[in-house]
Amino acid sequence: MHLNEERKCEMDEIDQFGWWGCWKCEHCLAVCPKGAISIFGRQPEDSLPPVKAESAAPVLDALIMNRHSCRRFLKKDVDASVIDGMLQTLGNAPNGGNKQQVEFTLIDDRAQMEAFRRLAYAEMDRLASEGVYPAGFDRASYEDMKRWEKTVRPEMLFCGAPCLLIPHAPLGRGEPVEDVNVAAAYFELLCASRGLGCVMMSFPKDALRNMPEIKALLHIPETHYVGVMLGFGWPEIRYARGTQRGVEEERIHRLRFTED
Repeated sequence: MHLNEERKCEMDEIDQFGWWGCWKCEHCLAVCPKGAISIFGRQPEDSLPPVKAESAAPVLDALIMNRHSCRRFLKKDVDASVIDGMLQTLGNAPNGGNKQQVEFTLIDDRAQMEAFRRLAYAEMDRLASEGVYPAGFDRASYEDMKRWEKTVRPEMLFCGAPCLLIPHAPLGRGEPVEDVNVAAAYFELLCASRGLGCVMMSFPKDALRNMPEIKALLHIPETHYVGVMLGFGWPEIRYARGTQRGVEEERIHRLRFTED
């Protein structure tokens, strides 16, 4: 960026992205106190203003302390505009080098999710009848899980979630592991802020490894990293208050490199 002969700000043409060009971070748009910079067709007046710390901190604290892994959901769809809004907001989640390489596999329709659940569940049970179990399971633990479905929750594979989101990113460039897991954590908080329940699941990821034909229906390339699957929807159970968990002092390792 530079001032032209009329002392007005101009931006050089961008011929590459990264170290020798533009990071596409939009920091120039965000930092200008006068709102004089637009970039990539985005106007400063369309940005959300920053939230003052004194009002933001209590709200974020409450969201974090009131979020729960939701494993019982209402049989109710989530409005597409709500889901689309959350996904667009996820574009602002931190990611390595601002490469924006995380992709999202989404099942946002309850009927479609039920169809996928039936296929996966039937194949999981068929494999179990042949002695093939998800990682970490054997016959006894699998039968325990099936009993729990009668007393704990009726569907253990996807926790009965009406919607499914799977963040994934290509291996071999950038920071796919960190980017995917950060996106998952941010999405959970976005769900909490909208009154939606969310659960991070690794069990279905392990179960689907044994059923390549069912897994292929998700159209996730084998070269992509998948950290967790997120089930979400309107929660059946409403909590009256947040938890009061903290971090014990012995789990905090304070470092000092100079004498006080």
